[in-house]
Amino acid sequence: MRIMRGKNHQHKTYIKPSQLKKIIKTMAGCGSPCGACKFLRRKCVRGCIFAPYFCYEEGDTHFSAIHRVFGASNVSKLLATLPLSYRCEAAMSISYAAQARLQDPIYGCVSHIFALQQQVVDLQAQLAFLKDQAAQSFVNEFSEYPRRKCPLRSCHMRHFL
Repeated sequence: MRIMRGKNHQHKTYIKPSQLKKIIKTMAGCGSPCGACKFLRRKCVRGCIFAPYFCYEEGDTHFSAIHRVFGASNVSKLLATLPLSYRCEAAMSISYAAQARLQDPIYGCVSHIFALQQQVVDLQAQLAFLKDQAAQSFVNEFSEYPRRKCPLRSCHMRHFL
């Protein structure tokens, strides 16, 4: 999806949730600033809160959405309060929510949730229809067998039929 902004009509592309794990990766010993510091045009210091989650190559484009929606300071405070084991998932969630908010300024990621819920309802209805159809097919096929030739109509099965 593209959104035109400003006088230059810059085109923004948005990432899919499946691509987030590839994009958010560790910057172990890279020497170059992380994507967040590159976007903010500041020196990336040792122990930068954003470095493990926003790589130099692609992180700045994805961090720009986070900065526009939530603000870099708010996100850094949020990540700092979380245990290390939760930070990666939090960074992915924040990135996804920011991308969704830019795509749909009113509903954000809630519109995705509604769409997925509707898809679940539709699939449940389709599954129920197919189960009914399969059961009806079985009943129709079962009733076509003569009583004495049907393997299910043995003396043990009479009380079930």
